[in-house]
Amino acid sequence: MRRVTVQRLALLSSRYTHASAPLSSAAAQGAAEKSAESATGQNQQIIFPREGPGVNYALNWALCAKGIAPKGEAYRNLRGSELKKLNASIPKPSSTTKVYARGSYTAGATDISKAQFNRLFKEVTAFLANSQKIYVHDGAVGSSPLSDAKVRTISDNPSSALLFRSILEPVPTRQVSSQVFPFTVYIASNYSPSDVGSVGLSAEDKAAFVVIDYDRSAMILVGSAFTDVETIKKALAALTAPSVLSRDALPLSARLVIQGGATVVVFAPESVIQKNAGVLKAAVSPDLGVVWSKEGVARLFASKDAGAPNLYKAPSSVVLVTADSSGAIPEISKVTPEKAGALFVAGYNGDDFQPGYQAGPGSVDPVELGKGFTAMLESTNVPAFLVNASVLAENDLLSYIESTVSEKLPKSKGKKPSVTAVNALRSKYKEFVDRRFPGLPKELNV
Repeated sequence: MRRVTVQRLALLSSRYTHASAPLSSAAAQGAAEKSAESATGQNQQIIFPREGPGVNYALNWALCAKGIAPKGEAYRNLRGSELKKLNASIPKPSSTTKVYARGSYTAGATDISKAQFNRLFKEVTAFLANSQKIYVHDGAVGSSPLSDAKVRTISDNPSSALLFRSILEPVPTRQVSSQVFPFTVYIASNYSPSDVGSVGLSAEDKAAFVVIDYDRSAMILVGSAFTDVETIKKALAALTAPSVLSRDALPLSARLVIQGGATVVVFAPESVIQKNAGVLKAAVSPDLGVVWSKEGVARLFASKDAGAPNLYKAPSSVVLVTADSSGAIPEISKVTPEKAGALFVAGYNGDDFQPGYQAGPGSVDPVELGKGFTAMLESTNVPAFLVNASVLAENDLLSYIESTVSEKLPKSKGKKPSVTAVNALRSKYKEFVDRRFPGLPKELNV
């Protein structure tokens, strides 16, 4: 601490005082002149800066850069024990929350316009600025610093800060600057829009909703939306996917399975995975989402295992799982990188198509991601396999995945695919691709 005269303090106060918003230039000048005049001939001294718990000038300026000039206290990266002293607790998961999104490319969410997002953004940031206390938590999507996406969350609720501590990967937090954390999540649990129509929402979603602006690298959670952990993770994955892709890494809706020291990237419908406890147990995380780069494979979200590595070695194989009961697909077969890319883009799950195996909002064109996926298989010489779970016993899936590591595939126990069934599936596939992806490159066509 250093002591300064009131005259100098008055000049400094024109830049920033306490945790309130910056003064306007006119107000600041007037306050400085008035303070200087009242101090003439006096030798008054006070302590400056007045920082302490909840009052940090660097953090306040960083929050201003995010659209929030806090009028109350602002806390950053509190420990779990500190948040619990504030009565924070991990909330029970709520029902599925609706997701709205806008951006250069968007899928799997209800559209919202730029003007509607901007209106909502102004309301939410104003609400947070006027909150008595706000809680900031910094972390990352992606366990490897080689390909992660730094995220800053700003909330009016200590429980949401505690929740994001369990979701985001930890990162060095010495730097407060907003530039270090390009992605921002605004959580306003006590806010409700005054006019849902003006911000592009349905009336039934007023109590809880998620809104993403991919171009702005921002996400807004309102009401009880922060308790819907699964939706939050899918939304975070979508929000950060373009950034991960720009770093020569592939953000994939897959799981990393470890068997006998080998790693396998597994794409599969959730309806299949949730019935296979063995696969879930062998996965490095129960969460869906990995990042595959030439350096190896990373998780998307934090692990409960404190000793888990940040980066796993490159996969020994890649497995695409479907559940087709038409008789067109055998139990297991090795596929070329081009065919694996085509299967990935279509995401056939046995009943329907889920492009890129993406179950939730998406911000990257599956075709572009498919090109990168095919190129990665070719450049790394990682073999790819197609497994049909519908003709396997529920507990057999893990052993079939394991067989791909050594490429000693089990012999087929069923009938050979019939020509009629194969032609019918090809026709179904072609109809979908022509409708959804007109002009699909030849190399991504089955």
